[in-house]
Amino acid sequence: MRLDITELLREAGKQEKYEIQEPPLVDEDIECTQPVEGRITFTNAGGTLLIKGEAKTQVALPCSRCGEYFEQPVELTIDEAFELRHESAGPRTLQTITVVEEDESPVAARLFDGSVFELTEMLRQYILLDEPTRPLPPELPDERCAHCLRHAADVLRGLALAAEMPEEKPLNPALAKLGQLLEEKSKPK
Repeated sequence: MRLDITELLREAGKQEKYEIQEPPLVDEDIECTQPVEGRITFTNAGGTLLIKGEAKTQVALPCSRCGEYFEQPVELTIDEAFELRHESAGPRTLQTITVVEEDESPVAARLFDGSVFELTEMLRQYILLDEPTRPLPPELPDERCAHCLRHAADVLRGLALAAEMPEEKPLNPALAKLGQLLEEKSKPK
């Protein structure tokens, strides 16, 4: 969703509120399984543009134990501040325009295109930052994984045994198809 904040940038002290109703975001980095919903407030504080709000969704993540995908709730707290710069509108006019100063990051996509704000990109960045680095699904009351139904100690014991006996190594379910393709390719014709 692209939001035009031209009017907000013209007047110090002005505030605008928006409801966030985004379809599930899906790209090479994230896969939301639910729409992104919440609210966001933009405030022109004179020399600073403040963006505050909250949003929530669910994302599909692979379990770091068994590789099975599960849904992880994500609750975002949005809190950003961007410096505002006032520039002359032209050489023959006394009017000024307000421009948002954005950090130049080689990895992150830009959030502003002039006075148009890329809400979808900001939500994508916040979701990526909120995702755990070693995702684990919820545990059952007896502390077993809700997907593979194993205790963490059992998984570690199995990995240790597999390292000792490479021929008996259990195949990670996420790599099963790749293992089949490699076996077929190595068979004599």
